[in-house]
Amino acid sequence: MASKIPKIRSINYYYFIPQAAIIILLIYFFFLLEVTHYKALGISIYFLLSIYLKVLIPKWHKKGIFLIKKGKLELAILSFQRSYDYFKRNAWIDSYRAFTLLSTSKDSYQEMALINIIYCFEQLGDKKSARKYHQLLRERFPDNRYV
Repeated sequence: MASKIPKIRSINYYYFIPQAAIIILLIYFFFLLEVTHYKALGISIYFLLSIYLKVLIPKWHKKGIFLIKKGKLELAILSFQRSYDYFKRNAWIDSYRAFTLLSTSKDSYQEMALINIIYCFEQLGDKKSARKYHQLLRERFPDNRYV
């Protein structure tokens, strides 16, 4: 590959508020049930749920990242395309990702999929396809900082 894989993590710090609320609600729920270690259980359930949701729902995104790391860029493109299609069909999951995925990401999964597709095409030297997806990113997400 031509360059090192970039890691871009942008956080929407406001998304910590609903996550804190979810933790508090879980703790309160177990408190009402009079569970002995209600705080530990509420926090543990939150973290298990967080891991489960981040692995199960964006599975094509995760697979694409794995394939990039293995240098299988053509297959990664297909995985990111599937991720993009999934989150386009289920836009509400992506829009409310602070609740549905317990994610603090500033970028939507649709945006991340397009950015990763562009990256893969650029690494493969396919500038025409990279431009096509860059145009799609610009049209769908004009406020994205990468356009």
